[in-house]
Amino acid sequence: MIILLLFNLIFLKPDSMLVKENEIGGFQNAVSLTTDAKEKIYVLDAGSNQIIKFNNRLEYLKRNGKQGWAEGQFDSPTFIDGSSGLDIFVSDAKNQRVQRLDLELNPITSLKTNLPDFSPDFQYNTPVATLILNSTELYVVDGDNHRIVVYKDGRNPSNIFGDYKSGRGQLARPVKILKDEKNFIYVLDKELGSVIRFDNLGNYVSTITVDSLQTFAIKGSTLYLFDGKKIILYDLEKSSIVEKKIFPLEEQKKFYRDILVLSNEKYLLLEKNALSLWREIK
Repeated sequence: MIILLLFNLIFLKPDSMLVKENEIGGFQNAVSLTTDAKEKIYVLDAGSNQIIKFNNRLEYLKRNGKQGWAEGQFDSPTFIDGSSGLDIFVSDAKNQRVQRLDLELNPITSLKTNLPDFSPDFQYNTPVATLILNSTELYVVDGDNHRIVVYKDGRNPSNIFGDYKSGRGQLARPVKILKDEKNFIYVLDKELGSVIRFDNLGNYVSTITVDSLQTFAIKGSTLYLFDGKKIILYDLEKSSIVEKKIFPLEEQKKFYRDILVLSNEKYLLLEKNALSLWREIK
């Protein structure tokens, strides 16, 4: 333990400061953001029940959606997911479904499981967040039962994890799910204040805890853990913190809802009414 601590102290990079490069506003109640394979940015605004699309310079491209029950409409959605790189999934919780859209924000299909002909063991009423693994496997955060339900080919149920059978991997209030480059799965649990790591079969691997953890992102083999004041870079290969990026004091009073890391090591932070782009001061 002492040797590991000394190693971390020696090789931990010095803290660096972040500066705001751009900001756009006008959202009513922005809750989630994601990106596609070409690094287009998608913001989910639960207030307007819309998806707003931007390029990676935060230039406006398109928007779609409104409140309703029809395909392509939403009712206070909670999460937007571009993890397939090829399409967009929206957790449309009050409509009790997950919607799939193309990258031009046109509806394709939806998955609703609280139906008489659907196995009760794999049903959800409140889908909170989603993840696509191996191109077709849909992982849904079941907000009512505090677990992850897996649907092979996006529809046929195949696995459940994170429930009471998962032991140390039991979830209390999961709200976000992401994957790394090796297809390990990470779930943000707000009640536990931790990110829980699973393999792609749903077996518990480890728990990563940070004080006052608000949200997180993944890029390559690095976890980006955001506590409201700084972004903590956690190397998944070394299982240790390697760097911290600090926000200006005046920005630390804000509450950010989501974070995204772009390929040029710039950071997107989402507030209720605004989206900002940050870079490191060189």
